[in-house]
Amino acid sequence: LGKVECLRGTLRRTENAQIVRRINQVPDTLTCITHHPGFEPVCLNVYSLQNALNVYKADYGPLRLRGIEKRYRHLAHRSFVSWCWGYLSRTIRVDIPSCVVLRVCREFPDAAGSCSGFRPPLD
Repeated sequence: LGKVECLRGTLRRTENAQIVRRINQVPDTLTCITHHPGFEPVCLNVYSLQNALNVYKADYGPLRLRGIEKRYRHLAHRSFVSWCWGYLSRTIRVDIPSCVVLRVCREFPDAAGSCSGFRPPLD
């Protein structure tokens, strides 16, 4: 686990074997998972996200989020988790690195040009 990942512009050692596995797939020394050549086609390509939406609809029914940017952000995060961890179920959660969240927010901002990050449940 000697590789590093980006965390809000700083580098830190990662303990996450799945992310390290993805980083180690490329011969170059990556400093951030968002620099992996597979990140953009899996998590940011709108055609891949549209396909992810079709899979989501088949499994769970309609995605009840308003606004295409919000849908794309949700699907991008799901795609990242699937790419690194595979299927986890509804009860298993993982932390998405902040560099991934920020990159997705930069790609799919809301109408005001901003993006709200993770919000814990109110109850």
